[in-house]
Amino acid sequence: MFKNKLLIVAIFSLGVAVGLFMHKINILKENNAVSLQIQRLYPSQKNLVDPLLLVESPQDGDVKLRGTKYAIEAYINQCKERGDASSVSVYLRHLNYGTWIGINEDENYAAASLIKVPLMIAYLRMAEKNPLVLKKEIKYDKEINIQLQQNIVSGDKLQLGAVYTVDELLSLMIINSDNTAKNLLLSNIDLKLVYNVYSDLKIPVPDFTEPECEVSAKDYATFFRVLYSCTYLSEDLSAKAIRLLSETEFKDGIVAGVPDNITVAHKFAERKYGGDDYSLKGSQLHDCGIVYYLKSPYLICVMTRGRDFNTLEGVIKKISKIVYEREEADFL
Repeated sequence: MFKNKLLIVAIFSLGVAVGLFMHKINILKENNAVSLQIQRLYPSQKNLVDPLLLVESPQDGDVKLRGTKYAIEAYINQCKERGDASSVSVYLRHLNYGTWIGINEDENYAAASLIKVPLMIAYLRMAEKNPLVLKKEIKYDKEINIQLQQNIVSGDKLQLGAVYTVDELLSLMIINSDNTAKNLLLSNIDLKLVYNVYSDLKIPVPDFTEPECEVSAKDYATFFRVLYSCTYLSEDLSAKAIRLLSETEFKDGIVAGVPDNITVAHKFAERKYGGDDYSLKGSQLHDCGIVYYLKSPYLICVMTRGRDFNTLEGVIKKISKIVYEREEADFL
């Protein structure tokens, strides 16, 4: 009888202990959830990435995203009727769920400054094996012939005769979209290493020796996907790349379509054609990146072709705004 009582007490004590343990686990989960929300609102360098498997899902698998697609398509049709844009491509993806939509997402456009992201990735890939790569010094000892004019310029120009580290040049190339920094970096790397980034990610490999490199919105989005998910670079170097992209000084595209307190890690590109090419290719402006919406970060890539940059900035801004407002409405 006494042994039975002891057994009952032991079982009861074990049950209490298990209950307390599970309660503690639940509290930790709740605290982590709150912490994650705070981190997403005010992201630090590492909170800009989220190591997940890079998986593909079918397009239009999310009913809510389909509604967003219809809204964007209606706006694009209006733009074309008004003559604001001759062609617009959009790729939108929920990063934590994998659901996505595309509108003309496979059409190719001039890559222009968009090649700066895979170039940065190639250097960071080298730095994984040899961190001293980022400290390598490169002297800007002669003027570099930049064939394509920059219309959207930010930051101070590089000083002829000055010496810059690779790390400094990467910052200038991404944050200020500096073409001189890009060309210095291109001239100091084996191009095969850059081409490998494309081939590794199953993206058509461009020829950087040709002025007309092209890329589609869907393909280009892959660079941001692998940075966010840390599936190509280490977590630290992925976070470094995203941090630089989050400091991009161009604010008139995707960034202009979301509230000021939302972090956006992105890269823009511009290309203006003249002569016989203008009627066919016109001006092109693109903006691609990650919007760190508190409830669900998403990747958006918008590529446009039209009459002038100011009008195309407005088109990208409006599409960004449509997406953000629909995301906000879905979570209310």
